[in-house]
Amino acid sequence: MPGADLFETLLPQSELARAVGRFDGDVCDLVQQSVRAAERAFGELDACDALLDRATAQGRALAEDLGRLAAVENEQDIPCLLDALKQLADEVQRSEETRRLLTRILGRGEPEARWTAPVPHLSEEQLPPVPSVYDEKPAGSVDQPGGPELMAGFAPRLEAAHAERIRQTSSHLLATVRRMAGPELADPAFVHESLVEADLTFELWRRCLADRRLDLD
Repeated sequence: MPGADLFETLLPQSELARAVGRFDGDVCDLVQQSVRAAERAFGELDACDALLDRATAQGRALAEDLGRLAAVENEQDIPCLLDALKQLADEVQRSEETRRLLTRILGRGEPEARWTAPVPHLSEEQLPPVPSVYDEKPAGSVDQPGGPELMAGFAPRLEAAHAERIRQTSSHLLATVRRMAGPELADPAFVHESLVEADLTFELWRRCLADRRLDLD
């Protein structure tokens, strides 16, 4: 066969045996099997790309759903949405493990990390403080809050402070999910840190809602 003759010219069978082990079959058959294996590997890589594209679209849709739920302060449904995002991330990570394995098999080496930016964090200490009635006490008073005149502006300031705390936490939660819910799903370290931050921010947001209810309802 011309293909076999060419292959043996480029790589004599004795050298092939030393490279890949003893092979007693037809050299052309070995080449054909290798080509089929490579085609399957590239097909799997295409499947990894397709899955990442689909996950990116789904992740962005979940981020939009999160924005709508946060806007109406829907505390009950957001955990289900975050769980769906975690399941999506797990699916992508399994696919990316396959990609890394195939990349090594095909001799391409390890893929470089594509996202190195740190995940921004938000703590309660970074939020604006909630004012106290004792902030309204007249000069020289130690134990008693201020009178009606000084207290007149307290309720609006209290309401505004709670609204700003809720706005900042919900905005940070949405930004965290939006940054992750895209091609960045392929970066395991970035995704893990983002999911942890999303969970922490969601709990902080819920505490801010509870604090507002306690003070204003």
